Amino acid sequence: MRLRLAAATAAVTLAFTAGCGTGTRTVTPPDPAAAASTPAAPTAPAAAKPVDAKTVLAKLRAADLGMTGAAHQTEDDDPNDLLGRPNGYTERASADLPGGDKDGEKYTVDRGLVIEVWPTAADADRRAAYIQTALKGAPILGTEYHYRAGGGAVLVRVTGKVKPSAAKKVETALAGL
Repeated sequence: MRLRLAAATAAVTLAFTAGCGTGTRTVTPPDPAAAASTPAAPTAPAAAKPVDAKTVLAKLRAADLGMTGAAHQTEDDDPNDLLGRPNGYTERASADLPGGDKDGEKYTVDRGLVIEVWPTAADADRRAAYIQTALKGAPILGTEYHYRAGGGAVLVRVTGKVKPSAAKKVETALAGL
């Protein structure tokens, strides 16, 4: 049975790769005797668990940034009304940072930082591009640092009022997420 499976696999692989590429390629079929004695290949490891806002907040707390007032937003208190909505993020959290505007509107990036978890990295890219374009078009709105985590699906926004050295600590804390 294994011998037939190995031969069939080799034939299918050869058939699919024969027309591919532009150069000359030599395909050597596997040795049927070796295939019969070789154990089955191990299964692929499970996909990594997506990074959530709680994990990001924990990493930032551990970095001792002076962060206070950390909170997860719900659909009732999300200032952007994007949480759980079509084309919106799946999670949102915020926190105050030294240098942020303590009098700024609650849960906004003005107070320090915002964590937005998007369904895909492409969604987070679109959000970051939208925000940066808006800020460049209306400089009175201020500036933001943007950092990515969780394979790119997590957008961490830091107010531009935070000192560059403090923003760099945020970036360092997010490394490896």
